[in-house]
Amino acid sequence: MISYPTNSKQLMKIAFIFKTCLVLVPQVLCLPLLAQRAEKADTVVVDPESAAVQIGYGTQPAQHITSAISTVQGTSLEKNFTLNLGNTLYGRLPGLTVSQGGSEPGASTPGLFVRGVNTIGGAATAPLYVIDGFISNGSGPSNALMQLMPEEIESVSVLKDASATAIYGARAANGVVLITTKAGRSGPLKVSFTTKQGFNQAQYLPKFLDSYQYASLFNEALRNDGLAERYSQADLDAYRTGADPYFHPNVNWYDQVLRKIAPASSYNLNFSGGDNYVRYYVMLNALNSQGLFKKFGDQNEESSNSKYSRYNFRTNLDINLTTRLSAQFKIAGALEQTMNPNNYTTGGTFSLLASLPPNAFPVYNPDGSFGGSSLYANPVGNMLATGFYKNNSRTILSSLKLTEQLDMLTPGLSVSAAVSINNYFESGSQKSKQYPRFAISKNDAGETVYGPAIGQLTSLVGSEITLDQYRNLIFQGSLDYKRSFGKSDLSGMLLFSSDNVTLFGSSAEPGTPSANSTDPYKHNAASGRLSYVYNNKYIAGFSASYMGSESFPEGKRYGFFPAGSLGWIASNEGFMKQVKAIDFLKLRGSYGLTGNDLIAGLGLSGRYAYMPTYGGAGYFFGTGNNGAGGYAEINIANPNLTWEKEKMLNLGMDATIFKRLDIAFDYFKRDRYDILVASNATMPQFTGIPTPNLNQGKTRSAGFELALRFNSRKDAALGYFLEGNVSYFKNKIVFNAEALQFNKELYATGRQIGQPLGLKAIGFYSQQDIEKRLADPKSVPGVLTEVIRAGDIKYEDVGGADGKPDGIIDGNDRVAIGKPGLPNFTAGLHGGLRYKGFDLDLVFQGVSGNTVYLGGNYFHAFQANGQVAAIAEGRWTEQTASSATYPRLSSKDNLNNYQFSSFWQRNGSFVKLRSAEIGYTLPTPVSDKLRLETIRFFVNGTNLFSWDKVPYGDPESLAGYPVTRTITAGFRIQL
Repeated sequence: MISYPTNSKQLMKIAFIFKTCLVLVPQVLCLPLLAQRAEKADTVVVDPESAAVQIGYGTQPAQHITSAISTVQGTSLEKNFTLNLGNTLYGRLPGLTVSQGGSEPGASTPGLFVRGVNTIGGAATAPLYVIDGFISNGSGPSNALMQLMPEEIESVSVLKDASATAIYGARAANGVVLITTKAGRSGPLKVSFTTKQGFNQAQYLPKFLDSYQYASLFNEALRNDGLAERYSQADLDAYRTGADPYFHPNVNWYDQVLRKIAPASSYNLNFSGGDNYVRYYVMLNALNSQGLFKKFGDQNEESSNSKYSRYNFRTNLDINLTTRLSAQFKIAGALEQTMNPNNYTTGGTFSLLASLPPNAFPVYNPDGSFGGSSLYANPVGNMLATGFYKNNSRTILSSLKLTEQLDMLTPGLSVSAAVSINNYFESGSQKSKQYPRFAISKNDAGETVYGPAIGQLTSLVGSEITLDQYRNLIFQGSLDYKRSFGKSDLSGMLLFSSDNVTLFGSSAEPGTPSANSTDPYKHNAASGRLSYVYNNKYIAGFSASYMGSESFPEGKRYGFFPAGSLGWIASNEGFMKQVKAIDFLKLRGSYGLTGNDLIAGLGLSGRYAYMPTYGGAGYFFGTGNNGAGGYAEINIANPNLTWEKEKMLNLGMDATIFKRLDIAFDYFKRDRYDILVASNATMPQFTGIPTPNLNQGKTRSAGFELALRFNSRKDAALGYFLEGNVSYFKNKIVFNAEALQFNKELYATGRQIGQPLGLKAIGFYSQQDIEKRLADPKSVPGVLTEVIRAGDIKYEDVGGADGKPDGIIDGNDRVAIGKPGLPNFTAGLHGGLRYKGFDLDLVFQGVSGNTVYLGGNYFHAFQANGQVAAIAEGRWTEQTASSATYPRLSSKDNLNNYQFSSFWQRNGSFVKLRSAEIGYTLPTPVSDKLRLETIRFFVNGTNLFSWDKVPYGDPESLAGYPVTRTITAGFRIQL
């Protein structure tokens, strides 16, 4: 029987929500609201799991955790504006490195790395993503985890050691990221609405030199190459004064294509509540962000504005069907749409902007036609007159879990069965056309002459294609046991799971949702965990998985992955009671084995590498050398193909001091082996056919993590907290089966993973060097493919046939230069204040131990007929030989100066203010008068500032779509 409230205030709330549901919420999402049993307004139910930590397939009391796990609550991630969940995790979780993947709406996804990288050869390095207990496939923008909204997330946990990840078996060596979404809780109906309105702006745009500077420096480059100058003094004067904009243009193409700011907005509405029978959580979210392109769609109906939108929804239901049988039903999804002029993504446009000289041609010719040349297209013409592209995607995540309590057999025993069906589909709509552009010149009479049309005018034509698709079907069955016997606490879990992933599209690697294959990727596993706690002091745990995959040979498809852990809550010992400063102290350690089955070559090209492949071959016979077709073995099979394996040791400590300072420390050591690598050192090349990759590689990594949190007293008028974390790792390649090298510096074995190898720059050639080289070329080493001149970059000669200098600079002279691109030191600082309704929240992230490379048109002046940037103003000349910071200018594609070398490397360290928010919550009496529970106003900023050592742009993204900062203002209302 349903009881109805008599309180008028509650009736008004329910009426308001009912109207909102009818207007905004699909009927299926309103069902849990209509099924609600109304409770008294002051009903409060405490969640019994509130002190629990999410672990693989379950929870465990925080004080009994013996694994390395870092957790952040979803409410902490809401205080910024991002289009991608990964961008909320910077600096939040010790052991998790987040690398920025660009800022293009709908196309940029950050990279996540748990305790760095510990594999080579092209194997997957990303962690395993698990949402509400079900493994999520997909990468890049199609990754379901990245599409989630912070408002629907209860917590994000990172499982880092073997005892936490072993139950995921051969899929967990790179770590596991667990997402737990919000669930309804018993209590009255609660409604919350939040909106954010703001804008994006480019944090930094490339600063190329103008036409006068370009022409002056290009003349200098020609002189340096012994060629005649191109631009006369009259030309230079025209560029400087701007008196002849058609024949001496000075175009800032970034200003022509981009706008200063682009609007962004977000709307979130959620409902939660329930009783002893039904509990529900429902969320709707609308996210919109316009791109930095100008509104070309407003100027031409056959173009489009750049915009991105996503609509998220979620319904989580917990139902007690009987006193023993309960059900969890969850359905969530995201609908995305991205529109751009000219192409699906913006990479081609920004490549053109970075290479097109400012004096190449005007945007428009005198007659209004588009300027252009046979070498370069017109970026504005591309935006306005080549059509538009739209891609739509939808993600559906659904699951049903039934749990039966088996207390009639033994107290604490339960059995569960679950099924999850996940689906991703992306389609593209391409509306394309061509347009003519014209180069202009003057005849002898000074009249404007138009060259022949470059390109032709065509009508708009369309095509519809499938860009990406995958399906994932997961079955799970489990037994759970939890019981106390006197001083003993025992808990255990036994899980059987099977998942089937079918991938479509164009990508070739598993783990991405676009591998063009109808053959499903399948995993079967039996996993278990057992934990024993005695007297709330001594803890022992064991977890394991027996897992198999069809990607490996029959008879070798299954493996066993065990892990064990021990813990000691020292603060519960009698002798520790005398130490008043220490409120809690736990020591823990773990050791175990995990695997990584996303090894190199499991895409289309090597999906079944344990089987030989055959293809066409040709042979020649007779004195006439006549060819004849044939059939031959292309690749030798590797019948012993297997997954990577990793042994991990973790030692940790958790403590609370003076009731206000929390400390967590972990030391880890990882040894990975059976990495699939080329067998260059172990199989001879005279076999005549490509030798198979073998599981011979070995790597090692070690490091530590430290997390601190200090809180104010709970009753303090000024409340505050400050938490910080640091993570450090150092890895190296132990064995890589490399081919023999003349120069021992070229071996990757013994070096860091990802260590760059290049030429070591030792200054610039002087005129004396050139004279010596002319007399004896080997006395001053140089590249053989370029005429060396004074002012060119000089490199160290280290690699001859006998391991000694040979007077030639070539590939054998490469050495270890700089550091890998992934930082091995990451720090985060998160702080907050609250005072009389006001609150402040700040998140900083810093990294070190990485190198960035200055490449492309922005840094290599005049290469590929490109631009010249301000960095070239420090060029070498005879007058600046002692202070030059840049090589001499050259109008040619210089094969010496733009080698991959230490000259173009820079320190990639930085500190960034990732997010900041200031807010004000109205006092309770004011909220009550407005018939609201709370109302809060706020202003926040995302990716606000960067302090780094690269003055030419953001060290995480030096090319392509600009890194953006976002400023929004909004409010949150809760009924």
